[in-house]
Amino acid sequence: MSQQYYKGKDGNFYPSKDNNQSSNSEAPQYKKSGATYSKIKNGNFEGEIIVNAWRKTKYGLMTATCTPYSGQCGKGDKIVESLNEKTGLVKEYKKMICNIQNKAMGTSQTYHVLMNIKTQVIVISELSLCITPNGDGKTASGKRVRGYFGRNYKN
Repeated sequence: MSQQYYKGKDGNFYPSKDNNQSSNSEAPQYKKSGATYSKIKNGNFEGEIIVNAWRKTKYGLMTATCTPYSGQCGKGDKIVESLNEKTGLVKEYKKMICNIQNKAMGTSQTYHVLMNIKTQVIVISELSLCITPNGDGKTASGKRVRGYFGRNYKN
């Protein structure tokens, strides 16, 4: 294996750092959020999806629980359809209630949200947050985690 060089601004040649010889200062990336999607086994919403998500922030641990919503007279059971005028695609959404708690601050907030039926992505537009089943990794303690609960980058 030969050493590679680059030409500096002063015209002299200097050895370049090989990517394979990276320093040990690079710490491994750990996940700071996760989400689990489960099916409800009994009750009024049997067979529907419930989502539990967590997120580590500089203000403490934030947890979210999203459950199906039926509303008054069952109005929430209806699927909401959204038509994209440019492409003509129709997206289907399920109404849900999301309860978000910040453990360190002791606050709890409830939001009405929509879950995309196809992708299972939940967007909390008031907080610019989203919950998605995508994203695998490990926490700092070594626990395997799936899902993502964090900033919505589409806004």
